[in-house]
Amino acid sequence: MNDSEATNWVTSWIEGSTEAFAILVEHNGDAVYNLAYRMCGNRATAEDIAQETFIRAHQRRHQYKPEYALRNWLLAICANLCRSRYRGWRRNKDTEQAFAEEQEIERNIQSRDNGMSEHKIALEQALMALPETLRAPLILQYMEGMTIQEVADTLHLRLSAAKMRLTRGRDQLRGMLQRTVGDRGKP
Repeated sequence: MNDSEATNWVTSWIEGSTEAFAILVEHNGDAVYNLAYRMCGNRATAEDIAQETFIRAHQRRHQYKPEYALRNWLLAICANLCRSRYRGWRRNKDTEQAFAEEQEIERNIQSRDNGMSEHKIALEQALMALPETLRAPLILQYMEGMTIQEVADTLHLRLSAAKMRLTRGRDQLRGMLQRTVGDRGKP
């Protein structure tokens, strides 16, 4: 879809076209799902969050500002839903422990299904171990290909805060991976 077509579909969607909405969901669904999955580490939860993202976007379509990229607006909604879900889990320690165990099982199943290398598995596990505030910017920049300014805009941060979170996230991720690789190398 080129920029002109995208603008036409967005305009039609804002005016209430369900066909345009379906096309926008199809065009942006993978990016929203991937962000949700990377932030929560669970397929079913990611599907729920992706669906809720599009429901909220449709309900608030008149709040969308066409000067911003629709994909980034949708990813911002998705990131906010992930944060809200995570905060809800943290309120209940038993649920948090069950969620952590469920995430670990999910990652192990997926890594075996996809034939992932040990290094990729270690990266996925380290990424999920990061605090959400550091994980989200890394996912948006490195996995979604956003610029630092787009990361800042999507997460409603100042540019300096986005840079700081990216730096801290990379540093913590690097440290975790070095410890993981170092532990595997020991007899």
